[in-house]
Amino acid sequence: MFKTFLKIAARQLWQGRLYAVINVIGLTVGTACMLFAVIYMSDERSFDGFHQQNAHLYRITSSYRERGELISSGGTGQVQGPAFQARMPEIMHYVRVMGGDIYGDVRHGHNAFKLQLLFADTSFFDVFTFPLLRGNGSNALQEVNSVVITRRTAMKLFNRTDVLGELLQMDADPSAMRIGKPLVITGVAEDPPANSSVQFDILFPFEFMKVSFDDNSWLNAYLGTFVVLRPDAQPGQVIRKFNRIATVLSQTQRKDHPEASPITYGLQKMTDIHLNTQAIPNQNGESGIVNTSRPIYSYIFIGMAGFILLMASINFINIHIASSMKRAKEVGIRKATGSGSGAIVMQFLGESAILVAISMFFACLLVALLLPAFNYLSQKQILLNQLWSPELMGWLAFIFVANIACAALYPAWLISRLTPVETLYSKVRLAGRNPAGNVLMVFQFAMAVLLGIGSVVFYRQMHFIRSKSLGYNPDQIVTITIQGVRDVHQVHTRFQNELSGDPAFGAISLAGEFGNGDVVVKGQKFLANVRTVDTDYLPMLEMKLRQGRNFSRAFSSDEKFGVLVNEAFVKKAGLANPIGKTLIPDDHFGKQGLTILGVVGDFHFNSLKERIGPMIMPMSTHYGGGELWIKIAQNREQYAISKLETTFKKVLPDAVFEYNFLHDANARAYATELRWQQIITVATIVAIIICSLGLFGLAHLAIAQRRRETGIRIVLGATDYDIALAFSGNFIRIIFIAILIASLAGHYLMLSWLGQFAYHAGLPWWVYACPGAVALALALFTVFTQALRAAAVNPVKVLRAE
Repeated sequence: MFKTFLKIAARQLWQGRLYAVINVIGLTVGTACMLFAVIYMSDERSFDGFHQQNAHLYRITSSYRERGELISSGGTGQVQGPAFQARMPEIMHYVRVMGGDIYGDVRHGHNAFKLQLLFADTSFFDVFTFPLLRGNGSNALQEVNSVVITRRTAMKLFNRTDVLGELLQMDADPSAMRIGKPLVITGVAEDPPANSSVQFDILFPFEFMKVSFDDNSWLNAYLGTFVVLRPDAQPGQVIRKFNRIATVLSQTQRKDHPEASPITYGLQKMTDIHLNTQAIPNQNGESGIVNTSRPIYSYIFIGMAGFILLMASINFINIHIASSMKRAKEVGIRKATGSGSGAIVMQFLGESAILVAISMFFACLLVALLLPAFNYLSQKQILLNQLWSPELMGWLAFIFVANIACAALYPAWLISRLTPVETLYSKVRLAGRNPAGNVLMVFQFAMAVLLGIGSVVFYRQMHFIRSKSLGYNPDQIVTITIQGVRDVHQVHTRFQNELSGDPAFGAISLAGEFGNGDVVVKGQKFLANVRTVDTDYLPMLEMKLRQGRNFSRAFSSDEKFGVLVNEAFVKKAGLANPIGKTLIPDDHFGKQGLTILGVVGDFHFNSLKERIGPMIMPMSTHYGGGELWIKIAQNREQYAISKLETTFKKVLPDAVFEYNFLHDANARAYATELRWQQIITVATIVAIIICSLGLFGLAHLAIAQRRRETGIRIVLGATDYDIALAFSGNFIRIIFIAILIASLAGHYLMLSWLGQFAYHAGLPWWVYACPGAVALALALFTVFTQALRAAAVNPVKVLRAE
């Protein structure tokens, strides 16, 4: 019985193989998109799920107000962890972690590598599950100079993992210099998984960091503190105890700093950190957590994939109905001979199930083939064997059932409702009874046009970012960071001496970025960005001076008492005549008065997501700086980089040479936006292809049902163009409605997205018109092609058949 059914179904599919191929292609692409979205979401939700203590593992969070804004941070200071555990039996273990975005030069013999550093308490391996290949987790971090390295670090340094007792050097690290003895490897850990929020190459004892930076302030929040609570502990009660203890112990410090905002503490589960948008790590990225994300990305991905799969299912419905028209008489004969609607529904469902199963097979194959491209676009590290996880197989089964239910049940039910009179006397008019088809087509094209609008707006904004004047010229500028405790002025001088006279190099400037600091002008205190520069900085970057002058070697006082400011600073300070005025920077610069020598035109020292803020630029030859900025000649990049590396190794033989082109560094600020631009562009192309298939199905259905009308029109003298125009009217209305809906939705969504940029390209009318025009042209081409094909049929044959 089942074999007979399969043979009949296979024969029917072969007879309608064109439509079967179209359906398989659509469902394959739609299912593959959905599987990729599920893989992405599954990976996002899997972060940090491997820790054995997860049921009771939390991070302490801090909430406070800064300049009127409520800040929720995943950071604490050094004192909270030990203070809380000493007074709270609910805490089994605590560990303080600092690192994540901290890198340092680590040397073994003559080989130096830049490694990702992490500083943690001795309880690190009691709290987190990072298996040790070598060593004992209970005492691996006992000594101040003991370190644990990962498998990949061991292979990089020694090409083996049995390295306990081997020695490492950190020549320019302040703590290593104070300890005065080499680092000893006491453990080798398995590499942290890709889905871990805690990443490191080399793990140091927390005491190693405290050699250079011991802080007892309750008012700071810059590192991560994690606690393991006892199974019977109540998180709510623990939080209340945190705040009572902190209030008592920080009382004296608060009296000394009355301007400091009160801090309230909370708990955040370890598995919530990766996707949490409230208690995120501090902006300096040193709280031990990396790879943070936002759940909105998963929602967008699932939404786009769901719409594409839904479009493919809609196509299946429409094309399946269209292809079934040729079998209307078969249905009528079967009903006239006693077959029930249930048997007919089961036959059509069986045929559809075969197509869906084939589509699922090809979708899985497509996912496996495109996995490297997906990893590149999504910045993931999904392995091929992860595709066959139980969770993904469950989703695959769900998609299979949903596809059959959504894409096959309705056409099968609709065809089974036909009466023998309608089918045998050619009175079938499914299009007239099926306004849902028009609604689905409106939905399809609205989504395609919406994705097109998004793609155009993303491209325009990225082009705007690349082409907008930044207030300086970043082209051909190479930056080299000088790590550790070094005499940066001597390094700067030696580079100048080594490269002077070489036509491949222009100016060499010493600069440093110190973040934000308080500045006092005329009794007014406000926050300003601090960047140290030298006399070559402005001319090298082609910056414009609006007032005053640049630093000059002719004035010795410039080095200690001069400062440059930007236009935003002058506006913030309310200075009508800023030249010669005095400002007082924060403690880092000794709170000595600095005289404004010049006003620099505003330039974007941050991304275009942020407005240009006040900036002060003291002289780096006095205050120091950690970066060399070097101008290199056009078409000499390869030679210049090679020469820079040779010079670097000569000047700093124990350090790792790394460089960045300033233009590339600026582009990395928009890496997420560029990835989503690529993803939306791919989604738009897929949606357009699927919409074309769907339009082909509807056009074929409508024209197949109007064959007699076509024959009569031809007999009465209608031209091919007249027939095509008559059939296209309904589709044109559908497309116009879709364009209108997509434009309204696109305007709202794109306005919200552009709102995250302080400077953006805007939304001119043509960003809506162009995708709509493409959709309209595509629709007309598809419908006209089908209509012209119908018009070419001999009317005598058509009328005789009717």
